[in-house]
Amino acid sequence: MELGIDIGGTNVKFGVVDGLEIIYKCEIPTGAKRQDTEIVADIITECKKILAKYDKIEKIGIGSPGGIDSENGVILGAANINFRNTPICKMITDATGIPARVGNDANCAVLGELYAGYGREYKNLILITLGTGVGGGIIIDGKPYLGTRGDAGEIGHMIINCDGEKCGCGQDGCLEAYASVTALIKQTKKAIEENPDCYMAKHAEKIGKVSGRTSFDSMRAGCPVGAKVVDSYLGYLAIGIKSIYQIFRPDAIVIGGAISNEGEYMTKPIIEKLGNKNVLVATSRLKNDIGIIGAAKC
Repeated sequence: MELGIDIGGTNVKFGVVDGLEIIYKCEIPTGAKRQDTEIVADIITECKKILAKYDKIEKIGIGSPGGIDSENGVILGAANINFRNTPICKMITDATGIPARVGNDANCAVLGELYAGYGREYKNLILITLGTGVGGGIIIDGKPYLGTRGDAGEIGHMIINCDGEKCGCGQDGCLEAYASVTALIKQTKKAIEENPDCYMAKHAEKIGKVSGRTSFDSMRAGCPVGAKVVDSYLGYLAIGIKSIYQIFRPDAIVIGGAISNEGEYMTKPIIEKLGNKNVLVATSRLKNDIGIIGAAKC
């Protein structure tokens, strides 16, 4: 039995994994702007609560954004969270007595897809994770490709517009600046400001917030402004996917993260924009649990 921890820019998700099945899960806010010691302290507190309920947990696996020194259990740095040379494994093991291992969150997610998702059917696969940022993972010939330092697959930081939006990593025009859920929310808010009388504006006001679902829900309700935002957003994502396909020629490109719940509302337009029927484009069957399972197996 393992405890998988998926650290995101908005929430930290926890799951007790037995084999490939999540038998318990919960989440806490990340508080990404705080000091790393505060973030890890909250993670440790939640770990202790879980370990009090499940005393057969033998390993803690952690998936985190950013550069990772897996051998030494250190998060070197992250674009959207205040991790800087953070010895997270030692901190958690010292507090809980359970061995811990950390990997890049997207590389962890690709392990989840490899063991419990489309990786069981396709030997060459690219995973794109959409959340606060954009991550990626690569499977070649049935094995994860992690690169020389274990940090390959930073798909979100490929440049799609050299004079474009500033990304959290410091570069201009990254895919992440256009195709993350953070970017989608920004695009949705801008459309609402420009079209205050549209259905999407009224819908957002009614539910009291703008989320990654707002434009998709509005599109399904027949709102042309929502449909335009979705089409533009998926256009950016398709640019990245087209480049990925040209480089790797995989059997499948799988989209993970909470927004993958949109299913064919995402994949059908992307496939049309790609104009290529030789590659499967699908949302992960593991949905938003992919990072938990992958972290547990890292």
